[in-house]
Amino acid sequence: MVISMAVIMIPLLLIAWIFTSDPEPTVEPVDVAPVLAQAEENAPYPIMRPTDLPDEWVPTRVAWAADGDRWITNDPAVGNSWQLGYLAPNGIYVAVQQRDRGVESFVSDVTLDGRREPEVSEVAGRTWEHWISRDERSRSLVWRDGEMVAVVTGDTDYDQLNVFAGALATG
Repeated sequence: MVISMAVIMIPLLLIAWIFTSDPEPTVEPVDVAPVLAQAEENAPYPIMRPTDLPDEWVPTRVAWAADGDRWITNDPAVGNSWQLGYLAPNGIYVAVQQRDRGVESFVSDVTLDGRREPEVSEVAGRTWEHWISRDERSRSLVWRDGEMVAVVTGDTDYDQLNVFAGALATG
């Protein structure tokens, strides 16, 4: 009887172990340079990208689309659209996105139907508005310059967003 139970239990335990073990996901960095060069050549506004970030910040998403071209959603881009996202050392995704048309709906989309908070951050010579998502999970910094708006966003606190925003430079 014990041998029969062992014959049944050992494969079951092996199957349970295989299907419940969760390997650490591998983060694949993206090459920012070609898309950044295309965006800087074609954008009517200065493209923001971080400089002097520690090596632990890994670029994981980069996208550029001119007004009307196919955006990452497969829909036509509303305005000239830029996105650059990094995985921070603490595993949080932080991104900067820019657009120069339809900015109010853009801010609403990126901040996840967020609301503006009374605080602002003065970072690198820019005044960033504080926004918090409807579910209060994500925070965003919003900076407006004429018709262009830039949004730094992540599921983190404003301190980490300020670090990222402080590293942003233009070509």
